[in-house]
Amino acid sequence: MWKLFRKFLGLESKRAVKILPQYYLGTALLVTLFAVVALAGNAVMNDNEKEDRVTIALVMQDTYLKNYGMDVLQSSASAETTFRFESVSEEEALAGLRDGRYDGAMVFPENYISSIFNGGDAVAAKFYEPPTMNTLDQGLMEGLLEVGSGLIAVSDSYVSSALAFAEKNGAEQGELDAMQEAMEMMMASRVINRNDSFVKSDASDTGGQTLVQYYFCAGIVVLLMLGGVACGTLLKSDTKALEDQLAMHGVKTPLLALARYLAVLILFLIFYTTVFLILFFVWLGKPETMEKVFDITKFPELLNWYLSGLPILLLAAAVVLLVYAFAANQIGGILFLFLLTAVMAYASGCIVPSAYLPKAVREIGRYLPTYTMLKVSVGGLRQKTDFARMGILVIETIVALAATMGIMSFGKWREQR
Repeated sequence: MWKLFRKFLGLESKRAVKILPQYYLGTALLVTLFAVVALAGNAVMNDNEKEDRVTIALVMQDTYLKNYGMDVLQSSASAETTFRFESVSEEEALAGLRDGRYDGAMVFPENYISSIFNGGDAVAAKFYEPPTMNTLDQGLMEGLLEVGSGLIAVSDSYVSSALAFAEKNGAEQGELDAMQEAMEMMMASRVINRNDSFVKSDASDTGGQTLVQYYFCAGIVVLLMLGGVACGTLLKSDTKALEDQLAMHGVKTPLLALARYLAVLILFLIFYTTVFLILFFVWLGKPETMEKVFDITKFPELLNWYLSGLPILLLAAAVVLLVYAFAANQIGGILFLFLLTAVMAYASGCIVPSAYLPKAVREIGRYLPTYTMLKVSVGGLRQKTDFARMGILVIETIVALAATMGIMSFGKWREQR
């Protein structure tokens, strides 16, 4: 039985290698399409970033804010990417709103900081917006004021608690004054340098990658799935007589499915290795290009991407095999695979990053195999292996293979009735 299985596997593998030319031709066309999408998307996003800069006029009537307020704002990351602040008088701010020079104006009244320290109105600052304002949300600016006031209020509670504890334990007035000054300086520094108080986490729409890197990972996933189109002659060919002969000698349907799965897997492995070799030769000839585009400077980093992406091939081959097992014929399998790939790629963020998709679509996309493959591919390029995601990928592969074997066995049973 196993001897026949090995012969059948060799036969299927040879047939898989024969379709390599049409596989590579289709891949070349799809790569061109993805390159155009990535470059166009990158240009659009860069233009939007420039257009979305917002200029805010600041009227700082509070003495403390005049001395330290601009330092806090200048140190914030949003000041560089989203907001531009200018310190002006209230008259200049209102005039700038009227003639369109400012997108908004924030006015901090006198003793604003003192009112917070003394438990007063923490939102006494005012925000003005032009009547036709459409680039800023009022709630966003109110949120900024509330967060800033909250940080100052929390800092004051720390200082007050420490002074009360020190006084209770016998500290003299001179020591209390020195302690208060030192702690206020320390807390002011923490408010200004927010990285000392908060842990940053990446919430970008492309997982912390550039758009080109993201679409490279997404392209690998989509190319593997659409590569199954070339497998139509391999998976839906007329080999019923051969299958019947093999079944008579103990090579049942599950082993036939396994042989075809391995044949598709070999085809995908050749393609994936080809991509790796292309990147390897680019790294040898122009390492600065690899560093600029993929942030890869060393060969072990490139090898880690290759090895981390190998599990993707397991799931892609299993899904392709399942689609053809479900289809009635070769044409039906090709059309169904193409349609299913397009839907799954869109819902899982391979065409448009998930952050731009409707919430309902995002929720569905998180459970699709293309989403799992995309996350594993992104992790590999970032040199981060997500073992939990790898486990999900293995489970999805097993489920797809089991479903394929079940469908093929059911079809065989119906023929024999």
